[in-house]
Amino acid sequence: MKTNLIRFAFAASLLVTSFNLQLASLRAQGSLTPPGAPAATMKSLDQIEARTPVDAVHTPGFLTTQFAITQPGSYYLTGNITSVSNKSGIFIETNDVTLDLNGFEMIGNSGYADAIDVSSLGVRNTVIRNGALRNWDTGVAALNGYCELEHVRVYGCTNNGFDLGEHCLVKNCTAVNNGTLNTAGMQLGDGCVVIDCLVCSNYYGISGGSDCLISGCIVSTNADLGIGLADNGNVSKCVADFDVEGVVLGDNGQIFQCVANANSDHGIFAVLGCTIKECAANGNGIGINVSEGGSVVMNNSASGNAVGIQTTGTGNRIENNQTINNSEYGINSSGGPGADIIVRNTASGNGMANYIPTTGTTFGPLQQPATATSPWANF
Repeated sequence: MKTNLIRFAFAASLLVTSFNLQLASLRAQGSLTPPGAPAATMKSLDQIEARTPVDAVHTPGFLTTQFAITQPGSYYLTGNITSVSNKSGIFIETNDVTLDLNGFEMIGNSGYADAIDVSSLGVRNTVIRNGALRNWDTGVAALNGYCELEHVRVYGCTNNGFDLGEHCLVKNCTAVNNGTLNTAGMQLGDGCVVIDCLVCSNYYGISGGSDCLISGCIVSTNADLGIGLADNGNVSKCVADFDVEGVVLGDNGQIFQCVANANSDHGIFAVLGCTIKECAANGNGIGINVSEGGSVVMNNSASGNAVGIQTTGTGNRIENNQTINNSEYGINSSGGPGADIIVRNTASGNGMANYIPTTGTTFGPLQQPATATSPWANF
């Protein structure tokens, strides 16, 4: 009996010890009181993209402008802007500014002042995008150049739509119904690039300096010039129609795969040492005109003009073109026999003559395709 009591006491002691150890283990888990509110982990809008609204508080103007941007950075519109007291809309007077019009419109006052005026005092590296400018004197004036414009639409300005200095890039922009005498939808300095733009119903369409490149543009129904570039210009995959002059190139220019139709004077006019390839020039006064020497006119079609292809200089190469149903001449080399190399062309149905001249050491023999013996024959 005594032994049983001892065993019971020992077992009870072990049970109490085990229970105390479990309590100690539970206490070791720490306080059950919840911590404070969680700290913010997301970035603020300023941290994601620091931008400044264009308004009277952040970009106050002065006597001649409603709003002035005086510090480098990224800016955006928060609503439409309407001209006040003949002031310009936005004046940018510092380098390295990006201005997002944010899909809004800036509305002028019947041609007074400019919508966006970039200071000509050495200001560079300006980017403007995504909005419309209407009824100002000039839409965008950036005479110092070195700017980039994308998805900007300019309508109804009394002066130039875009008035830009050298080395500007213009993409997917529109210029319609701008200008009076000797102004342009897009007036460009040297070394500018214009891509995929619509330029219609201005006085001049696109008027550029030297070393410019124009690609993928539609330039139509302008009162005088469609596309005009000074020396060393390049025009490709453009349409220039229903202007007075379709495309005009200075010396050493290039034009590829363009359409220049229904222009009242010239479809394509080039001066000296130019290359004109794979273009269509139909229904113009003169389809393709090379005014001086040393140019290559190759693989083009020129039909329904007064004259299909005309040269007035010497040393040009006229090769593999088709001139059909022009009211006067198919190919007219005004320099006479030996002035130009004229080979492998096709001319038919032209009113006064298919070719002038038809002889000479640089003129491929006139033959019929079925019986031609010369690889240089004209048809």
